[in-house]
Amino acid sequence: MKRNKIVLFFLFLSILSCKKEYDKNFSSSKIIFNDITNLDQYDNLRKVEADTLIKIAGSNNKFMIDGYISKKLNKKTGWWNIQDVNKESNKIKIQYLNFENTEKVNQFIFYKNNDIDSTRSKFYVANKSKKNVSYFFCTPKSKETVLSAKFYYVIMDENNNILKESKIESEKNKNNYLFKLEIPMMKKIIIKGLFSEMLKVEDKSLGTNEIFTEDVIEP
Repeated sequence: MKRNKIVLFFLFLSILSCKKEYDKNFSSSKIIFNDITNLDQYDNLRKVEADTLIKIAGSNNKFMIDGYISKKLNKKTGWWNIQDVNKESNKIKIQYLNFENTEKVNQFIFYKNNDIDSTRSKFYVANKSKKNVSYFFCTPKSKETVLSAKFYYVIMDENNNILKESKIESEKNKNNYLFKLEIPMMKKIIIKGLFSEMLKVEDKSLGTNEIFTEDVIEP
């Protein structure tokens, strides 16, 4: 029964992810990121193979990049780094997820003069205290109206048994959101979730800004 709940939960995540995406002030971010990390653009390309991953590093007259490709899926995975060769202090970190057999840009962090540019970035941070886990989400700054910000999550033990599943709503503070989760007192838990920010765009249709999360929490 618990395993069926997990299947239903991630089916729900799949349905949410099929909604129209809207990337606000950086609406073409996915196209730009995929263009920059297109390996065909790099003559100076180095590959180092490990058991399940291929380490990639390359450069051209505009950018230096490095990241990983899944050998099994032949797709980008994990965190990639992009460096502006003309200005070393300008860089971007991108997290790729493989979702429904496609590469999904899950998080991106812009740096300006080596500091995070939170007005253009989309990422999350999880911090643990004695009885809680705090999730901080940052989304790109937008002039559009935020209709809702929700965090759907499931807490599991090491055997993937569901201990708790719920939904939290949050009010927006500039382009930041904070959610606090009460956690079971156990040696080790796994938290998987989906943050969803819904906006009202100019054409009055809805857009969603999403971040998938997965964290192992230990004492």
